[in-house]
Amino acid sequence: MRRVEILHELPNGKIVGRVNYQPKLKSTVFLDRSKRRVLGRVYEVFGPVNKPYVSILSINDTAKKIALRRREAFILDEKRGRRHSNKK
Repeated sequence: MRRVEILHELPNGKIVGRVNYQPKLKSTVFLDRSKRRVLGRVYEVFGPVNKPYVSILSINDTAKKIALRRREAFILDEKRGRRHSNKK
């Protein structure tokens, strides 16, 4: 789980945050480390490579308000690599 610093809300309803690595698009963003409350998904990654900005598409307004108040969220680290199938 990696931390996202929540900066502000855009006029179109998305949330802008800042991270220290390049997250994958459509990664799940959580409000807390226990993975119980989902904030939304990574919609876009932009800005400098070493510390990019992410726009987050939230699933509801309540989660968005909580994230803006706490000023942080967490992105689930997705394991990269090929998925193996059992097709023969």
